[in-house]
Amino acid sequence: MPQPRRVLVTGGSGFIGSHVVDTLARRGYEPRIFDLRESPHHEPGSVDTVLGDATDTASLVRAMDGCAAVIHLAAMADVGHVQADPAGAERLNARATAAVLEAARATGVGRVVYGSTIWVYSDCEPTAVEEATPLAHPAHLYSATKLAGELYCRSYAELYGVDYTILRFGIPYGPRARVAAVVPAMVERALKGEPLTVAGDGSQGRRFVYVEDLAAGVVEALKPEAANRVYNLAGTETTTILEIAQTVRELLGNVEIVQTEARPGDFGGKEVSSERALLELGWRASTPFREGVRRYVEWRHAHEPVLGAPVVQPERVAIRRPVWRDRVLPRVPALVPSPRRALSMAAVAASLGWGVMSDDSFSTLAKIFGGGPTTSVHTTRPVVGVVIDAPPSMAVEVARTLRRDGGAASIGLTGKVDTTTLAAIRASGSDPLPRLKPGGPVRWMGTRSQVKHLARDLGVTGHIYYEAPAKGFTYTQNLLAHTAGASALRGQVRIAGTGPLGHVDRGDILQLTLTDSNWRARLAVLCRQLRARHLHAVPADELIRGRS
Repeated sequence: MPQPRRVLVTGGSGFIGSHVVDTLARRGYEPRIFDLRESPHHEPGSVDTVLGDATDTASLVRAMDGCAAVIHLAAMADVGHVQADPAGAERLNARATAAVLEAARATGVGRVVYGSTIWVYSDCEPTAVEEATPLAHPAHLYSATKLAGELYCRSYAELYGVDYTILRFGIPYGPRARVAAVVPAMVERALKGEPLTVAGDGSQGRRFVYVEDLAAGVVEALKPEAANRVYNLAGTETTTILEIAQTVRELLGNVEIVQTEARPGDFGGKEVSSERALLELGWRASTPFREGVRRYVEWRHAHEPVLGAPVVQPERVAIRRPVWRDRVLPRVPALVPSPRRALSMAAVAASLGWGVMSDDSFSTLAKIFGGGPTTSVHTTRPVVGVVIDAPPSMAVEVARTLRRDGGAASIGLTGKVDTTTLAAIRASGSDPLPRLKPGGPVRWMGTRSQVKHLARDLGVTGHIYYEAPAKGFTYTQNLLAHTAGASALRGQVRIAGTGPLGHVDRGDILQLTLTDSNWRARLAVLCRQLRARHLHAVPADELIRGRS
């Protein structure tokens, strides 16, 4: 039976979600996180956590077991990422909301609290808006996907009796925000003494809301009177982009403010009323904007910045390798008795035997049939995947050092690793990656079980990506791993020493082995060279899944 105080938070490992989890705990609720990775903002094991994909209804059903409500915050919230990946935004914002509602219907969860945005007002004619303001057809895809989620909530309530509460968030800011957001981005530039950039003339107004105030409003929305209602949760003052830059300059020193070209579809700003939330829930944003920025700056001085793109659900990406099924099936001989058939069968048998016995066969067979390890993907984002081979005893320190240098990686591991080590690796933004042992004449027969056991020991779920051995990796071993739901990856560029990096394209996978005493210097040089090329290091498996 659902516990009255147990609440599932999708996206609970993220910026807003982690603060909502903290607020729930302080108010006596039992928060449970549903996310793709453990929360980097909480001690490992301190919060009940279920790892899963927010578009996977079956995983959501399992996570909602025993919950009285679900707060749905998992989304692609950066408008720049939405514009760059429209199909991914539709899946993560609209389709994931439908999956949450369907799981709530299946489990009988009492309420779905949906995190929407004041961007849904962006195309309305009135300047002053409230919850009852008629909405116009949105021009920006971000607004469209969030509004779709609102409509799904209403449809599920009408057709299936699933209660909802829709919360239209102001622009959140505060501790734990990613540096891609406007306030953290300006703070980072000011800390480096770089000019603060303002899109257009900087007159675009925003109703910001300090994240701890916002989290309190989300928890207030669990009240019975909030069922099937819509609330704006925004600040009480409108702040222009230019005023943000001026505030940051006042707090951090005399840095230059420069203007850049305006972004297409940018939210020009509205006077958003949150009066309904005050009257019905007793909520009001209480932190003035300048004070909130001061608190963020204070937090930033004590913590590393939260870097990179948001962690999102996997998506299909274009991989630079042929699909082996499409290549091999046309070459299967027709099943008719003939000398040609016999010769073809003999040739195939010889090729398979060669593939079993020798890793020299791999490149030849891969060219014919396809299916070799992924070494790069097509992406428009300035990222490269990184694979690091290091002993388990070094893995945590490697991940933490990478994070301090502004990067992350897939860390190749073989065998069982204790859960504390795995949690620490993930908390640093890196991923443990199963590392397959070489094949050869005998070992290839255990490939399926080896892949599955490695994934289980490292806590890897869903489709398995594993590191292919540098030597002794046979084509048959690759095919057997594929039948176990696993795909090989390997470095397009192998890095040795601290010399120049050489030619690297976005989407390439880089690989290095760390065993010597100067490994910290090697990581620092790698991250520095990538930054000089405006590239960011991310885990290779995340790059392939399309989460980076």
